[in-house]
Amino acid sequence: RIKLEELLLLALRMGMIALIAIALSRPWMSGGLANTFASKPACDIAIVIDSSYSTDWNAKAQTPREQAVAWAKTLLDQLGPGETVGLIDARGTVDAKVPSLTRDRNLIRESLDDLPKPSGSSRLNDGILRGLQMVNAGTNVSRHVVVVTDGQFHPWRDADEHLWLQLKELREQSTVPADVWVVSTQKQQARQNNDAVDRVQLSRELTVVDFPVRIRTRLKNSGAKAASNRKVYLEVDGQRLADKTISVRVEPDGQATVEFEHRFRTSGSHVLAVSIDEDSLPGDDRSEAAIEITDALPILLVDGSNNPDPARSEVFFAKSALSAVANPTPWIAARMVRAVGFSQPTIGDAQVIMLANVPRLTDQQLDTIKEFVDNGGGLGISLGDQIDEQWYNSRLFDRGRGLLPAWLTGIASAPSGIDETPITILSESLQLPWISQFQTGGDDGLLDARFTRWFATTLRPELPAVADASPEKEATDESVAEDDSTSRPVASTAGSYSNGDAFLLSRSFGRGRVAMMTSTLDADWTTLPARPDYVAFLHEWIFQLASGRVTRNVDTGSPLLFPIAQNDDSANWVFINPDGEELEALAAGDELRPMVRLDQTHLPGTYRLRKRPPANEDANPANDEFFVVNFDRTESELTPLTDERWAELTDEERLHRIETPEELFESLETEASRIELWHLLLLAFVAILIGEVFMTRRLVQGGHVFVDELPVAE
Repeated sequence: RIKLEELLLLALRMGMIALIAIALSRPWMSGGLANTFASKPACDIAIVIDSSYSTDWNAKAQTPREQAVAWAKTLLDQLGPGETVGLIDARGTVDAKVPSLTRDRNLIRESLDDLPKPSGSSRLNDGILRGLQMVNAGTNVSRHVVVVTDGQFHPWRDADEHLWLQLKELREQSTVPADVWVVSTQKQQARQNNDAVDRVQLSRELTVVDFPVRIRTRLKNSGAKAASNRKVYLEVDGQRLADKTISVRVEPDGQATVEFEHRFRTSGSHVLAVSIDEDSLPGDDRSEAAIEITDALPILLVDGSNNPDPARSEVFFAKSALSAVANPTPWIAARMVRAVGFSQPTIGDAQVIMLANVPRLTDQQLDTIKEFVDNGGGLGISLGDQIDEQWYNSRLFDRGRGLLPAWLTGIASAPSGIDETPITILSESLQLPWISQFQTGGDDGLLDARFTRWFATTLRPELPAVADASPEKEATDESVAEDDSTSRPVASTAGSYSNGDAFLLSRSFGRGRVAMMTSTLDADWTTLPARPDYVAFLHEWIFQLASGRVTRNVDTGSPLLFPIAQNDDSANWVFINPDGEELEALAAGDELRPMVRLDQTHLPGTYRLRKRPPANEDANPANDEFFVVNFDRTESELTPLTDERWAELTDEERLHRIETPEELFESLETEASRIELWHLLLLAFVAILIGEVFMTRRLVQGGHVFVDELPVAE
């Protein structure tokens, strides 16, 4: 009997330890008898605020953003003391304003009040995924993501099967599945009338003083019942130009192209803007672009002929056109070097290198040019009769991974018959902004230039795969690495001949740009150098290549980069975002090409880069460098979610649609899942503890100690 009682006492004590361990793990169960005894569990909630510019619609007393903030604060007021909250700002990129769950309600309220003004688009699907990650790190067993939006269609356009698969995976990976709730602050309504300015396109982002810049955009309408006339303004550095105001007629659900031209009289960094008078949705009534104005642009012309007679060189016409002796202030400062003498020191301050009928390059020269372009320089290539076609294809094209935009398939010739149609440039092919001005050129212009020979090209050659392609061994078209077309950077055709062959091809390489003209830069294969448009074409081509050096206009979430002097330090610079907040400039680049970098570009708008002034001196805003972060403007079409689309979003209980915080809490009160059991386990612990005390007293009072002290019989 005593041994049985000892075993029972041991079991009670082991049970007490087990109950404490299980209770600390906070177990839960679904439905059943537990709902009768257990209390409502505490919640972990991630609030996702839709901050797209459509939430700034101000046609009513309160904007959707103001209603969203008020809704979130009402939710906070109804949470219990043990419940935690996080806050996520959903724009083009997702920003967790309160990165982890907290019980500090005042912190959440302050963060709601400090949210930046609505701007850009929103990716609510990314906000939901970030919210799920946040609540999955919580400790409560009732977990929820609450999305507060204005009920527009476009933020959900990417909510496809991929999103639902990610949601399912996140729920399955968590021991406590989280629910997603969607709140629309706007009732179902018809499309609203709205006029919007589309993204600004510049003919070039880098140019020189007194060189014309073309600014193009579109004025778009959605939801109107009748056509309207809107005034469109051009602004330079925040100042509206009175002589650059035009009136544009826009049809219902239509668009109209708007184009301006401007010349800058001073060098430096500037911001151009196209705007209209504000309507009920001000977020899309203005579109900006940054531009850099410099003095004469330095370029390097590499002559492939090595002819001692300057008049017989491949770059004679180009150098004469770009840096005429009679022009004391040329837009381009061109230097010439023979191909055999080209090396790293000869590049100097050049921002563009032009290879004119260069047969081939040494390995060192090729590496030098690759590094130059990769760091933002521009490379122009013109072909000719000296080109080593095999070397260009194997080393310069390198199966699409090299500098050359396309594979050369051989020299083509124009028909020689008197009655044959000459080969010219096709007007319809000049679609890119920087070259489109030549579509309607005058007589004897670019479109009238004739071409007798050129290199035919292809963007997708069929190349044999080989097992061994050593980098030390010079590759040929039969001995190169296996093609990987999926990783090949995309090349585009900027112009075509009248027979369909490519005239000008371009592509990006690293941070720089490459463009190849398939004919000659001189008059060997074409009459282009004799045309009046030759000078203008060369200028446009070179400025386009140079614009990769510093990218002034980027999309939301893309970093901003700016080169600084070698003896400078990133600590001397500071970025200023559209809200006026100063952000630290990070070091980037290398010792030879130091740069400053900013990664926090989730807010669209104009950014400034400012050098910190010396002590006791004020900063000079006139020396600021400007950047513009653009955003997706599809939300200008105010299309609310239909009942059918809501049904798709809530299908299979992916999302739950509610309107008030009370609905959310009523759902939590009535749900038959995720009931915590630690209360019951603690009660069981107390019961066992009482039993353990009772058993201990029983053993002592029943002679347990006396029996242990009896002498053992021999």
